[in-house]
Amino acid sequence: MKINKYLLLFLAIFLFVLIVTFMPKDTEFPSNNTEYPSNNTPNMKNVMLQMTSTLENSDTQLRFNYAENLGDERGITFGCIGFCTGTYDGNILLKYYTELNPDNTLAKYIPALDKIDAGPHDEADGDGNPGVEGLSGFIQDVNSCDDPLFKKAQMDKLDEYYYNPAMELADSIGAKNALTKAFIYDMCVRHGTDGAESIINNAGKTPKQGADENTFLWKLISLRDEKLKQEGIEDVDRNQGYKNLLNSGNVDLKTPFKFVAYGDYFTIDGNLDLGESQQENKVDENNSNDAVIIEVSDKSSAKTSTGD
Repeated sequence: MKINKYLLLFLAIFLFVLIVTFMPKDTEFPSNNTEYPSNNTPNMKNVMLQMTSTLENSDTQLRFNYAENLGDERGITFGCIGFCTGTYDGNILLKYYTELNPDNTLAKYIPALDKIDAGPHDEADGDGNPGVEGLSGFIQDVNSCDDPLFKKAQMDKLDEYYYNPAMELADSIGAKNALTKAFIYDMCVRHGTDGAESIINNAGKTPKQGADENTFLWKLISLRDEKLKQEGIEDVDRNQGYKNLLNSGNVDLKTPFKFVAYGDYFTIDGNLDLGESQQENKVDENNSNDAVIIEVSDKSSAKTSTGD
């Protein structure tokens, strides 16, 4: 039997159209990275860092040269994430920095920090040692340290002790929303990973266990409100920005958005400058339509410090 070649061509085209029309489509993820299931994208990380930076340093940019004794019984708070001389992490940072650059201007303070670390840590809710003996000149030296390796050391330890553990905690409880993850990260910075985990463990049924994620986040916020009030170190309003975002429904942290930190409003846009320029982006509280960017040369002090 002789088969017409045109008939074969027609059948081939017909079968191709059928296959393309009815074959299962691949899952299409949205183009906005903030809506991916994990949300652990570089831009979303920048958003989370900016939010916490406003609470730590009243600035949307990381202040690597910040240093101040806040009188919160944790010694001197310094660096981009509030490392403290009285909570071990400050000494850990300086020792790591000294590995990167043995000839740095801050290495001379390590012996004094070793003595502080060896002493009692029964202040600041059992977390801190307020001692600053041997640290005369430390604040000034941190302020003037322009070594890029000092910035690298801070970012490496930020990831190791705060950001990465926060994302692991969030994933372990089945958190999907960027806002939930940002809040857990801020808890890790403020209370330490163990403290954040303790709050989570007291919140009951997790999203992974079937709880509504927004309801679970409200529970976390409520529990943390109580803890901040108990500690009583003037940062009881730290959660307000997260409450506002949750109320607004912006759980994916779509940028830009306004974020309030202790009464000041900031524009969070994910544009984190890890270079030389440090610019504060404050939003005029009375202007709900446009973000007013104000460049400030004398940044306001941090509200609180790391509790690692």
